[in-house]
Amino acid sequence: MSVTEDKKISKVDEDEIEIRLSDIVQFLRRSRKVIILSGLVFMAIGALYAFSKPNLYSSQVTVMPEIQAKAGGLGGLGSLAGLAGIDIGSVASGNTDAIRPDIYPDVLKSVPFALQILKEPVYSQLLEKETSLQIFIEEQQRQSWLGGLLGSGDGEEAPVPDPKNRSMTLHITKKQEALINQIRSAVIATYDKKSGIITVNATLPDAVVAATVARKSLEYLTNYIASYRTEKSRNQVRFLAHQVGDAKGRYQGAEYALSSYRDRNRNLFLETAKLEEQRLQADFVLTQNVYSELSKQLEQAKIKVAEESPVFKVLEPALIPLRKSDPKRTFIIIGFTVAGLIVGLFIQGFRRFVLNS
Repeated sequence: MSVTEDKKISKVDEDEIEIRLSDIVQFLRRSRKVIILSGLVFMAIGALYAFSKPNLYSSQVTVMPEIQAKAGGLGGLGSLAGLAGIDIGSVASGNTDAIRPDIYPDVLKSVPFALQILKEPVYSQLLEKETSLQIFIEEQQRQSWLGGLLGSGDGEEAPVPDPKNRSMTLHITKKQEALINQIRSAVIATYDKKSGIITVNATLPDAVVAATVARKSLEYLTNYIASYRTEKSRNQVRFLAHQVGDAKGRYQGAEYALSSYRDRNRNLFLETAKLEEQRLQADFVLTQNVYSELSKQLEQAKIKVAEESPVFKVLEPALIPLRKSDPKRTFIIIGFTVAGLIVGLFIQGFRRFVLNS
């Protein structure tokens, strides 16, 4: 080996920093007070944060909806095409649901749902009284010292941009917007594409309120879907009911006119009298047939409404939870403690290797 190579190796050895296990142990031993103090401080902060959060209870209800899909007379061909991922039935007949089950959860994310569920009466175990969901949420925010500290000043509401609602649109205030966001985070619906099961989960600070909101959310969803599917048929029922009422009035009027004419002209044998009776008789038969036909169509429309009404089979009803679901206070405190130890370690490392270098 040449002298030049020996110089290069010695220079590289001088630039390298050698860290031994004993150095690490000695560093931790010298820094243990700062690290432990940082861990204790963060543990106290974590405990304060964990116990400031209210207990949350989760209640869920699972339901299996009816999926309407007609194969349009294709028989087994539709099943074979389904294995290949092709839905021939929906293309051929067009008799599938316009609102698919996978978008059912979006119904419970809408603003009308949140505004409706906030008005629903619920019994609170904590408040020991029945009140609306909106008042319950507001009471819980006031009782929470952290929530009161952060949001005690509501401030004045902004002026309504369209007080007479000339735009014919929905307007909400900032307070309502905050409540709607809370409902969206508290009520969550999921759809399992494999099993076709819909799960509605409600998480709130009261066990009874959580179960009630889960049940009422499912009722809103089922009523919304049923109203959507049968809206056209129900409109037809209302139209036919109005037409049947008018036809019945004309039918009874023609019947009364014919009976009155026969009573007045019982002993007359004039041809003009017979012609008038025939005209009244034809009018009576016509109105009777129209009334009878419209009555049949009305009954068929009512049957169609019943046929198109969806079926939702509840697999698991809403139950009042016996244990809280959140917060996980032990994990929160442990997480804060570990973070504090790491912060203390970095502080000592920065002071030891950066400031003293």
